[in-house]
Amino acid sequence: MTAEVDITIVGAGVIGCAVARELAQAGREIFVIEKNSGITRGENQSSRNSGVIHAGLYYDRSRRPLKAGLCAEGNTLLYRFCEQHGVPFRQTGKLVVAANNEETAVLETYRARAIENGVPVQLVTGVRAAELEPCVRAAAALRLPTSGIINPTVLVHKLHLLAAENGAQFLTSTQVAGIKAHNEGLAVEIEYRDGARDTFLTKLLINAAGLYADEVARLVQPASAYQIDPVRSETMKFYRTKREDLMLQGMNVYPTPRQFITPQGTYFSVGVHLTPTLTIDNKGNSPIGPEVTVGPLSRPAQHKDEYGGAYQPQEVFFNQVRSFFPGLQEGDLMPHQTGIQARLAGYQDWVIEFSDDERRCLNLLGIDSPGLTGSLAIARHVNELVKIQDLA
Repeated sequence: MTAEVDITIVGAGVIGCAVARELAQAGREIFVIEKNSGITRGENQSSRNSGVIHAGLYYDRSRRPLKAGLCAEGNTLLYRFCEQHGVPFRQTGKLVVAANNEETAVLETYRARAIENGVPVQLVTGVRAAELEPCVRAAAALRLPTSGIINPTVLVHKLHLLAAENGAQFLTSTQVAGIKAHNEGLAVEIEYRDGARDTFLTKLLINAAGLYADEVARLVQPASAYQIDPVRSETMKFYRTKREDLMLQGMNVYPTPRQFITPQGTYFSVGVHLTPTLTIDNKGNSPIGPEVTVGPLSRPAQHKDEYGGAYQPQEVFFNQVRSFFPGLQEGDLMPHQTGIQARLAGYQDWVIEFSDDERRCLNLLGIDSPGLTGSLAIARHVNELVKIQDLA
């Protein structure tokens, strides 16, 4: 054991990099371990994110307090960060559309939830929705002006750069092979790409390993019962410039959320939606591009790296959006990308907690959507927990 560091972060996705930046700016000694060959390289979720900046509509404070609070806070922080650091974004706004009176009644529930979370929201008529997005058909809609889109890859790169500028060290192509208690900290064994191994000491380990966070948690505490159930999300796309009846104006367009019941409890789905994309013009600006994504269609992944393989048929995507986007034709759709979300089995909220009474490992588990939106607020929350740990 040749080295000892203050804080080690496992995982350099958007959450790991956001936490590294926050703690490094606070003067902490930070060491980040990433299994991929570089930040946003390789098969990882942060580079496959849809880039939606969520307003904070969907999450009730009684069952999902972290998502409810940190999404809304993160929304504000993220826009400010993008403006300060030149990360491409657009505050597009969002329409959540109702197809009939029954769905309009459901929107009233979500409007009340948005108000509870401090999220600007307005229930508009179908006529007003058509003024905002003429190609969209709705009986009514929620309008959320603080929703938007961002380039997630540029965001992660910027967070990584700022963390490194403040002294954080990143070690890529490296995996955690073992973790053992050692005095008041942890002995972390790492394995490099060539198979060589090394061990160092850390006072605190922050587990931001995403899809693999449950495995890292078990290295620290073998009895840990947390389990990540990977969910494969497939997205298709079309070109809005192809025909006049596809020419969306640039808003995020979502259906009314639906609930479904599983043996683990009642869950909700935001549904297959339409998301604009950003492009870069010859002046370096980031206007809305011609591509619009349609998705995601989700199913349990066979394994945590199931990014390849066949998509579900175009017909399935088409049928999910045809009721509110009638101009789309099945043949307009083509594959876009797949992602794997880190759903935590049996939990609807994120889990951010120390692994045991010794408080040597802080687990960030099940950081699925809206994790990107909440990333900067999650980092602040982690910083506060670390401060409290210092006083313990």
